[in-house]
Amino acid sequence: MAHRHAAGRRGRRRGVDVVVTSVGELLITAGLIVALFLVWQLWWTGIDAAAKAEVHASAFEQAQVESPQVEGPKYTDNPPAFTPVGYGETIGMLIVPAWYGVTNNNMPVLEGTGNDVLDQAAAGHYRETQQVGELGNFAVAGHRRTNGNSFLRVDRLQEGDEVIIATKDTWYVYVVTGHEIVEPTDVDVIAPVPGDPSAAPTERMLTMTTCHSLTTGEWGNDHRWITHATFSYWMPRSEGRPASVLNDPGVN
Repeated sequence: MAHRHAAGRRGRRRGVDVVVTSVGELLITAGLIVALFLVWQLWWTGIDAAAKAEVHASAFEQAQVESPQVEGPKYTDNPPAFTPVGYGETIGMLIVPAWYGVTNNNMPVLEGTGNDVLDQAAAGHYRETQQVGELGNFAVAGHRRTNGNSFLRVDRLQEGDEVIIATKDTWYVYVVTGHEIVEPTDVDVIAPVPGDPSAAPTERMLTMTTCHSLTTGEWGNDHRWITHATFSYWMPRSEGRPASVLNDPGVN
């Protein structure tokens, strides 16, 4: 009888051991899957997105008016009107001199804000907002984490920093005025007059939107980081370049 009880206890222990071992193996497998997902999400998507951005940038550079490596004159009158492009097409390049040497500071600006646009390491233009240089608000969105980390260092922008939209023939230069952190539902930040959608615009503005937190990133999206800038001056590419990009070898 004692032998039967001992055998039963050994059988139960073996059963428990099998269950514990199986659970442990499942947890290890789940951990590996999560780790691989993070590698794919944070690393591989960036490589893939950067390659797509380079295709847009290279094609756009072929159409650009050559810009001499000298500081050009600043014009503060009404800038040239920009002809709208179709969804997914290239408006120009977004250049952020303050990001030089820190993160990607020169990326395509494409029409639209769908994931198919933003996942190309690009800034996407909100189609319902004004065109670059137009009276009102030229608003763009970009990923902060994954798919190129376009706006990764938006928090480094300070009041007075330049943000430039370079089209094929014109430099449109804006100057940062400040930032705010809002709920995703606060869409008034991209109104012609940010925060006051019923008002008629009297300024030319640029607004950059992205996720707030680097830690929550694509998995949180609980708040948005909004940077506002106002138009400062424009410059024909044929006459030179803004001083802030003269020493940047990545800007054509």
